[in-house]
Amino acid sequence: MGGTSSQAFFFFFIALSIATTSALPTPTPTTTTRNYSSSAANTDFIRTSCTCTLYRDLCFSSLARYAPSVRSDPVRLAQAAAKVATAKIRSASVRISQHLRAGSADRREAAALRDCAETLGDAADRTRRSAAEIARPGRPDLAWRVSNAQTWMSGAITNEATCADGFDAVAGGAAKADLVAQMGRVRQYSSNALALVNKLVHGP
Repeated sequence: MGGTSSQAFFFFFIALSIATTSALPTPTPTTTTRNYSSSAANTDFIRTSCTCTLYRDLCFSSLARYAPSVRSDPVRLAQAAAKVATAKIRSASVRISQHLRAGSADRREAAALRDCAETLGDAADRTRRSAAEIARPGRPDLAWRVSNAQTWMSGAITNEATCADGFDAVAGGAAKADLVAQMGRVRQYSSNALALVNKLVHGP
């Protein structure tokens, strides 16, 4: 009798275990997995968008960290690129101030540095306005806003070139070598930003 009861209990336990296992929910992707997929998609969006620029590697390396805020929004990406360009221009302006304070530049070189500081101030203002314009709310006409941003970004690149050209008549020196190299780099950031702004209306 005891053996029969034990067997009955055993089979009841097995049946209960199977029923409980069957009732378990089907595993779904975890929040971490979903977040990782979303992050990868955002990063891929930036990588793909950067193919329209002249300096693709620089474009991606400078903008990849903005993936969480940009997501897959081309307007946000163009705005981020313009802000990066603004930061680089301001960094170059700081370098000019450092060279002027050092007092090692000769008369011509110092004059070129001062002229460059003025043109870069205007360039930074143009890129800043470009970033603000394409992200401005309440104006549905994107083409009109992009046109303004294109004008200002193009003007900023012209200013950057003017800054570098101002050293053509200056004898080679540490300040000249530093600034000319830095301006070449700054123009790459601005060129990338302009390409991403253009992409808003012209596509890839």
